[in-house]
Amino acid sequence: MISPLLANVYLHKLDQWIVREWEEKKTKHKYTGYNRTTALKKTNLKPAYLIRYADDWILITDSKTNAEKWKRRIEKYLDTKLKLKLSPDKTLITNIRKRPIHFLGFRYKQIPGKSKTGWIPCTRPDDERLKAKIDELRKQIKQLRKYNGEQLIHQINVINSAITGIGNYYKPATMVNIELNRYADSLKYTAYKALNEKGAQWTPANEVNNLINRHAGYTTKIPTIKYNELTIGVTSLGFVKWEKAYLKNPIETPYTPEGRNAYYERTSKKHSLPRDDITMSLTLSELIAKGLKDPKYNFEYLMNRAYAFNRDKGKCKVCGKPITGHELETHHINPNLPLDQVNKVPNLASTHKWCHKQIHSNTDVSYLTSKKVYQKILKFREKLNQKPKVV
Repeated sequence: MISPLLANVYLHKLDQWIVREWEEKKTKHKYTGYNRTTALKKTNLKPAYLIRYADDWILITDSKTNAEKWKRRIEKYLDTKLKLKLSPDKTLITNIRKRPIHFLGFRYKQIPGKSKTGWIPCTRPDDERLKAKIDELRKQIKQLRKYNGEQLIHQINVINSAITGIGNYYKPATMVNIELNRYADSLKYTAYKALNEKGAQWTPANEVNNLINRHAGYTTKIPTIKYNELTIGVTSLGFVKWEKAYLKNPIETPYTPEGRNAYYERTSKKHSLPRDDITMSLTLSELIAKGLKDPKYNFEYLMNRAYAFNRDKGKCKVCGKPITGHELETHHINPNLPLDQVNKVPNLASTHKWCHKQIHSNTDVSYLTSKKVYQKILKFREKLNQKPKVV
């Protein structure tokens, strides 16, 4: 969709204007760093903190009077500078200590609590938005009864991805666990009924073979089926915990060494390892379900990638650097083993795409990397042509 991008481009001027009118406003009191807000509060300026996503935005200020003034000013600015009109029905002034506001699928409110102000935030998923997602998810789960074999496993992977996605989206909400658990049990029973004819069983989540990091520590039983000696489960919507959301600093991306170093310098902590969800590629799952030409790329391989990734602590076995997102490829150390051995965890190694490519290449890349890394590449190359031992 191009409309959010166009909205960001067009409304960027609004962002800049509001920043100039408050955060960057020159004052008689000199300020630097964290003293800036204190100095600004000593003025008669009207505080304004804008949060905007495409054309959906909210502005936070400290009183109803200032809210009304800002509304008039923004209305005038949009009309004269950007030729836009505010929607009277959507542009509301709300005291969040009395009523919640709805923004980006969340409900925000303040309630009495232990803090300097005597109020604490209370955020929940928006009722209508969440219910719509659950209704759609329930329809997908009921469709499981139509599938068998590898197609069934792939559809379970798709549903698990949707359940995980809902939890990840809403985990900044302080009441996320309570709200999602309202639907967790009914979804589990829907899944059990859909899988009943496939030999469904109730299995503790920490004993299943898929999404092992997500399920670790949970003994709650989830509906599972057996497939080629693997126990495959439909995960629970209730496996989610509140996670405090911090302001994003684009410099601190976990996808570059510079970003990880910047994060460490600020927090003295390393970025948490990506969950084993990155090993659960739905593209690979779909290809397996359709039948890849090479039989070793099956669902045992897909599931055991997660165990290998955890064993390798999320780092590449060639270069030793962290693996994130789309960078992961799982290498068969000895691809000539029999099918019942080739996908066992000891025969799998987590690698970056580039490192994996070099293992399967005969090119001399010693000039492109360190001596230590090149030696590891050569060792992996030697093992590619090993013949299985005959017992």
